[in-house]
Amino acid sequence: MIHSMKVKGSSISLNDIKFHSKIGLYDFEKEEGNDFIVNISVQTDDLEYDDNISSTVDYGNLYEIIKSEMGKESNLIETVAHNISSRIHKEIESVNNCKLEIIKVKPPLDGEVGSSRFKLETNK
Repeated sequence: MIHSMKVKGSSISLNDIKFHSKIGLYDFEKEEGNDFIVNISVQTDDLEYDDNISSTVDYGNLYEIIKSEMGKESNLIETVAHNISSRIHKEIESVNNCKLEIIKVKPPLDGEVGSSRFKLETNK
């Protein structure tokens, strides 16, 4: 490590996490489910860079929080995004900023639409 260097910020990201979840307003969405893609980036403070997992954000923990919330039945991806972000801020102390995107693949619309998405950015 170069000791004269100053770290301006650091982030950890997980991208293209795929889920089949029962999130949507319609009964058939709750029964059949929909395909979703989740992208997340968390900004962290005070990492020690000592090569120990306890000194950083374990992205396995991020994934488990996302998986848990995506596994719950819900009407809106906005609600799911808020729940994920809330849990991350509560359960992972070193996270000070969370950027989350939930993409609904082929939303049930009368037309050809590839996806819809909701983005949420939260600070501690």
